[in-house]
Amino acid sequence: MPVLKSAEAVDAWLSAVGWYPGRRCDDIAAAEAASAVRDFRDDGASLEIIAPALEFLREHVGLVAPRHASTDDRVEFHPRLMYRGAAEDVRELADGLGKKVFPVAYDTYDGGTVLIDEAGRFFYLHHSGEYFLGEDKYAALMSYSRGYPLEDAEDYSA
Repeated sequence: MPVLKSAEAVDAWLSAVGWYPGRRCDDIAAAEAASAVRDFRDDGASLEIIAPALEFLREHVGLVAPRHASTDDRVEFHPRLMYRGAAEDVRELADGLGKKVFPVAYDTYDGGTVLIDEAGRFFYLHHSGEYFLGEDKYAALMSYSRGYPLEDAEDYSA
């Protein structure tokens, strides 16, 4: 994944893996979101589908984008739990923010999870902590592409 420095660069990165303006995968997004709700329940927590996450998934679900050309490290746009007990970590993030959150993507190298809150803001749950990525898709993916340091999610609580 190159360092993305503009909305156009984000669009180009996503376009290379099948995204295009107006892409709609409503049925797949709904099925994936429902599956995530079941997975969270099976992991001992509840999860509610929120409108900003479903809207994002409708446009991006199923995309798989490389993070580094020389490795199998990639970003997969699916709402997944990446490890047992992750539901509890997601609940703690939501409680800290004072807003519902929903997963929309993950990376395969670290198992970090990208989530959206009710306000449409993006966060990153990683084994090293909870981080704020941005106010919208473009800011979030530009921040994510730069890597660390990221801002602490706790600075964005209600």
